[in-house]
This record gives sequence, structure tokens and C-alpha cells, in this order.
Amino acid sequence: MLGVNFGFPDIPRPFNTQYRCFSVSMMPGNERSDVEAGGKIIMPASALDQLTRLNITYPMLFKLTNKSKNRTTHCGVLEFVADEGKIYIPYWMM
Repeated sequence: MLGVNFGFPDIPRPFNTQYRCFSVSMMPGNERSDVEAGGKIIMPASALDQLTRLNITYPMLFKLTNKSKNRTTHCGVLEFVADEGKIYIPYWMM
């Protein structure tokens, strides 16, 4: 397959999706205390699928917004192994 951009730079497209947020302590399986201390989240595999279809830039940085509490923070992603429709974040980000 041949990619042509006619001299125009590739423009990143936004990734706007809503997920239900849970503390890492609610994640099924083994305890993940290493995630609690960091600034990275765990997302579902479908997010990775969507992101690979977009012209994203690396490193992947995300803006998390809690509209009900009017709070915003930024983070990276550690793994794409969360259940569909959910993300697991450190408790301090909530």
C-alpha cells in the first residue's frame, strides 16, 4: 500500500471517549500496587485499536476530566488490558 499526503503534514485526530473510571484496587486479578504510585492508567484493548487508526503522536498523553467534580488531570497509559468500557486509574487521580 502506498501512502500519499501531497506535501501536507499528517494532522493528529482527537481521541474523545467516555469510560467508567475505577481505582486500580478494583481491578480483577493480582494486586497492582505499582500502578497506584504512578501517573499512568490501564485502558481497554479497544482504545489501542482506536488509537492506532488515528494519527497519534508519541508518547501518548491523555487528559482525564471528571465533569461532575469539575476536575482535570493528565496521564499516560501503562497497559491496554482493562475490561471494555472501563479504565483503571490510581486512587490519587480520582
